[in-house]
Amino acid sequence: MLNDHEVKRIIEAITDYKELIHQSSTVRDQLDSLQRRWNGLRQERDKLRTGLDTIHTTLSQMRADYQGMVKSMTDLSATEDNVLDNVKFLVDELTSLLKKHQEPQPVSSNGVMAR
Repeated sequence: MLNDHEVKRIIEAITDYKELIHQSSTVRDQLDSLQRRWNGLRQERDKLRTGLDTIHTTLSQMRADYQGMVKSMTDLSATEDNVLDNVKFLVDELTSLLKKHQEPQPVSSNGVMAR
């Protein structure tokens, strides 16, 4: 037979064991909750990363398009300036040629050009 002191120790040990089981269950529930939260955060992070990658790709393409358009505008402006210079040169040349080949108009005695 067990004496009272041994019975008390057994009851205390059983009570401590029940408490440990309860705490273990609580800790396990908390751990499960944390794991679900962690997985949710990871999925949210992955969605944000995908969105950020999409934005980065779009911005990179827009930058390349912008640089191409600026280059085209610069090239067009230079071409326009070159064409304008060529037109001015040709007008000057034509004016010079016309002056060289222009026939002198006879002038009448009263100072009016005859036709």
